[in-house]
Amino acid sequence: MKNRTIRLEILVTIFAVGFLLNACGNELRVWTSSDGRTLEAEFVAGTDRNVTLKRKTDGRRFTLPLDKISEEDRKWVDEKLEELSGPEKKEPSGIFVDRLNDTWEKMEYESLKFRFWGGKKLKTNKRYPFVVFLHGKGSGGTDNEKHLFSVPRKFTSKDFYKDNPSFIIAPQCPNDGQGWRGEYIDDVIGLVNAAIEHLPVDKNRIYITGVSMGGFGTWEALSNSPDLFAAAVPVCGGASPRIAKKIKDVPIWTHHGVADNVVSVDYTRGIVDALKEVKGNIKYTEYDEDSGIKHDAWRPCYGNSEVFDWMFSQSKKNR
Repeated sequence: MKNRTIRLEILVTIFAVGFLLNACGNELRVWTSSDGRTLEAEFVAGTDRNVTLKRKTDGRRFTLPLDKISEEDRKWVDEKLEELSGPEKKEPSGIFVDRLNDTWEKMEYESLKFRFWGGKKLKTNKRYPFVVFLHGKGSGGTDNEKHLFSVPRKFTSKDFYKDNPSFIIAPQCPNDGQGWRGEYIDDVIGLVNAAIEHLPVDKNRIYITGVSMGGFGTWEALSNSPDLFAAAVPVCGGASPRIAKKIKDVPIWTHHGVADNVVSVDYTRGIVDALKEVKGNIKYTEYDEDSGIKHDAWRPCYGNSEVFDWMFSQSKKNR
């Protein structure tokens, strides 16, 4: 680079290891060289080694090696190339082979039995959201049946699934008093990671929700793996305020009823207040005594289309 500006002649031939992708212009941004110099230019094209830019001031084009631009700019180029090229095909593998059947498949993973839904029309050259539902105490056991009630079935209803195609798991927690803690929540997270490895999952759109004991489990999963989830909807659960700093960047919309006679609303109020103190990404809906809602806050929560519109709109790319 000369005269304190980024100046490199356009290469006659792009390195054969990459393929050139046109960006259709208009991607004007400020680029920074590895030694701190800046250039306002449009992104024109890129490979795995170079990026071609068009300078704003005179329209001149430059092709720069990626190692000559900042780490932030290299990341931007990588994301742009992925956007332009589209993801490669990723056929279901591992435990998910032959499981995209438009039905709630019965499956097992480590300490858990779980139900899995993957629509048969899902395409292997696209990436889809992944949803985790954690049930309450009354649905625990090992039958792999009674935890699959109206909430996860809502996600697969015809009209909803058409607008929100996704992979969904509903694990069942054994009735041994441990709840969604220890190995059980560890295995939920392990199962999500297995799905990322073996299914065409959009890693930027992994969501978790749960009710009562599953509400506590949702907070626990966020505390254990805050970087895994794009958003969470814990319902009538709660968590220690001490985890607030750890999870403050995760978009959370939690719900609880004041008249809840099973799980005190204070469990949610405490973590909500702590998240507000650290400027966390928190939304809270509290149902007052006149609403008639007690320990069934999931009814108005999951009956509110805005909740799922909000959840499915969240992406880690936007953080």
